Amino acid sequence: MMAKTIKLEVEVTLDESAEQHAIQVARTHYSEVGQATVPLDDKGERWREVSAEEFIPDAVSAVMELIGANDLLEKAAVKVTAVSGRESRREGLRQQETRETELQEASSHARECAEADLDAFETGVYLCRWPNGDFSLVAANTRREALVELDEWDAAHPCQLFPLESCMVDFRLNDGGEIELKQFGEDTEDLIWEISYPKLHACLLGVMSMDGGEHSAKARQSIRKAVQHERERLWTNQPTHPQAETEVGKTLQKQLRTTGPVADYYVEGMANRILKSDDDKGGKPN
Repeated sequence: MMAKTIKLEVEVTLDESAEQHAIQVARTHYSEVGQATVPLDDKGERWREVSAEEFIPDAVSAVMELIGANDLLEKAAVKVTAVSGRESRREGLRQQETRETELQEASSHARECAEADLDAFETGVYLCRWPNGDFSLVAANTRREALVELDEWDAAHPCQLFPLESCMVDFRLNDGGEIELKQFGEDTEDLIWEISYPKLHACLLGVMSMDGGEHSAKARQSIRKAVQHERERLWTNQPTHPQAETEVGKTLQKQLRTTGPVADYYVEGMANRILKSDDDKGGKPN
């Protein structure tokens, strides 16, 4: 009797926790039924076993292994002769669209920063959203002054600064004599989430427990994934630090490893001190 070959296309959906479980189950099965071997030389005289981690490195290969090991197929005398797989094209397109949207928003914000006056008063308080996911709050009259203050910790870019219309923070003194953050004001907290962690905020709202109980394992996985996204989404798209406007400023920028606006701030300060010193002496500045 002539055998019939049937080709099927199966789409499998996994969340992150199920993906890791599927990989582990597939690796366990692979180890139990016997590992594949590959030659160590051209003559095929020496062989080595392929480890489960090497043979099943991801979810695609795990699902392929599980399909090939299905007991019901064997009982039904169905022989799996070939299995191939790839990640869903729709999922890939969705991730690409999300990334493109984020890049467009970052580009738009960068243009706004380029047009902003670094020495204009805005609100008096800035939020600095660092590329690694952290954020800082700093009181300053202008963006330039905020950059100078933040330079104590790291070189910030003007595009990482966001003026806050509201800033209310509550602290407490614990029993160990340490100062701890207690809470943010409602408006301030809303602004922090909106500016710093929009993806994570949407995720938290989506998995919020109605009864105030603990999150499910699936929800915790989604939260961890969103946290990782927030830590990485700006890391590969960091703008180039602006250069100082004067040659002296450029030299100082290189020596201090700071940004142009900060170097210009120090150069202007030195120039003003020189002018004031000359005026006090009754002489004319050179």
